[in-house]
Amino acid sequence: MSELIEQHPFFLAQLRRQEGCRRDKSGRHIAYRCPAGALTIGYGHNLDANPVKGMGGGMGGGLDAGSAISEAEAREILDRDVRAVAVQLDARLPWWRQVGDARSAVLLNMAFNMGVDGLLTFTNTLRAIHEGRWQDAKSGMLASRWAGQVKSRAVELASQMLTGEWQKGA
Repeated sequence: MSELIEQHPFFLAQLRRQEGCRRDKSGRHIAYRCPAGALTIGYGHNLDANPVKGMGGGMGGGLDAGSAISEAEAREILDRDVRAVAVQLDARLPWWRQVGDARSAVLLNMAFNMGVDGLLTFTNTLRAIHEGRWQDAKSGMLASRWAGQVKSRAVELASQMLTGEWQKGA
């Protein structure tokens, strides 16, 4: 690997597309309540769990329900969030970077989406990945409750896990 997966342009583009965002008429990212009820901004950043100081005009010097941020600020937050998840994966799943870029990206994407603790509940799927049993890994991903929640994201990532090649999603 020539670069860290968390900085890979294919990974970041895929994650931005899958996470989505809400924008105002001027194109600025606006804070909104996600389906789980968390105050969210940018590309999936949970403001309730992880407040951001020094951006926006919130009462506490940070982002709040009325906040709007630029694309550059949204990407800065996303980069910080992705790096933090990668550090957690390094500590808790030390082999995750050894399965190739596209497959490592799937693990990082899933951990970003559901948290590292959530990813670690996929014990049989993770064992299959570690052992290189790609069809079993794909099947485990698609048989999960997570797949029912994220639908096309799960299909795309499961295919990427199976083939080891970057997928070009919708």
